[in-house]
Amino acid sequence: MAQFTVENLGQVNEFLSTNNYLNGDLPGADDVRIFNALKGVPPKDQFPEVYFWYLLLNSFTPAVRAQWGPAAAPKKEAPKKEEPKKEAPKKEEPKKAADDDVDLFGDDDVDPEAEKKAKALAEQKKQEALAKKNKPKPVAKTIVIFEVKIFEATDQALLEATAKKVKETINPDGLVWGKEVKYEEIAYGAKKIIMSMIIEDDKILTDDVFDQITAWEDDVSSVDIVSMQKV
Repeated sequence: MAQFTVENLGQVNEFLSTNNYLNGDLPGADDVRIFNALKGVPPKDQFPEVYFWYLLLNSFTPAVRAQWGPAAAPKKEAPKKEEPKKEAPKKEEPKKAADDDVDLFGDDDVDPEAEKKAKALAEQKKQEALAKKNKPKPVAKTIVIFEVKIFEATDQALLEATAKKVKETINPDGLVWGKEVKYEEIAYGAKKIIMSMIIEDDKILTDDVFDQITAWEDDVSSVDIVSMQKV
């Protein structure tokens, strides 16, 4: 995750344009850290996303914000070694830079209307994220063209009856039969049946369909795939 600081509010602003909080969909330690470091309302014109985010966080009590995640814990100082009785004059420590206690704006006034708008914007982003997450995935389907050969391959009436039997008998959930049935000549007046079906890949296996057709062993001699194409 990006290392957010008050010195790179441009990066913070860009991140908040597609996220509700610095920690994602829910507020967390990064939100508390940057909020406390700002010490005031950021300029709306320069950092609009940070502005609304700040107003939203400001609507919560400090006690609630404290529950979002531990702020950076103070480093424990190592125990000081015992110094000799004669102490060398201590060097004056350099003053802390102004960045150690950042007060970029020094304005704690909160516009109630802007705060209301910030909450509405955060809720909208949350709903959009949920809608995107819950959007159903497209169903994977395959068009299967196959041929059926029967023993009495010269009997047109039996060919048509076999094709009709296939469509009327085999109808599991996830299978749709193609409307057109063809009868292509093999040789010497013998013909084979050409059929098609659309199957949902997660529900139907072609072998299961073909096994049911070849189970009519008194009439059907073979079933073979001609082509398969993803929809």
